[in-house]
Amino acid sequence: MKLINLLFIALSIAALPLAASEKADNDVVKVVYQCDFPEPDRVHLMLNTIKNATEYYDKNFIQYEVDIVALGPCLQYVMKDFNKTGFEEKPYITKGGPTGAGTRSRLKGLQLTGGDKIKIYACKNTMDNNHVSEKQIEDFATITLAGIVKIIDLERNGYAYIKIK
Repeated sequence: MKLINLLFIALSIAALPLAASEKADNDVVKVVYQCDFPEPDRVHLMLNTIKNATEYYDKNFIQYEVDIVALGPCLQYVMKDFNKTGFEEKPYITKGGPTGAGTRSRLKGLQLTGGDKIKIYACKNTMDNNHVSEKQIEDFATITLAGIVKIIDLERNGYAYIKIK
């Protein structure tokens, strides 16, 4: 009986690295960024960290999902039309950043290169409070009813929360 127990324990221990590597291969890194600030430097820093992380994951064949939730003053970065809204078009939306392409271009490019692995959400509450219609939001952004609730739901589903300060 002791021999059978020892054999069972030995086989169980031997299988642990295999089980761990299978779990790692099937694991998906999930991250949600809260973007609720107007400063272009912070937006560019956020985009730089996302770019660096996704390049690392792609290079190392790690599956990932990165979601950006734009609410409050950050909503302007996912808008294409500012006419008759609570936001004024700012020059930093179309200028700045490492390549000079601007935040709007960088967000769109990031989402295009990441495909389904990168999602950008626009807060409907912020839209309503600032008289922004759905047609004034960029096509690459998906509207969510409440940005903060979206973040909470994503965290409850295993997403790591990131906010650039």
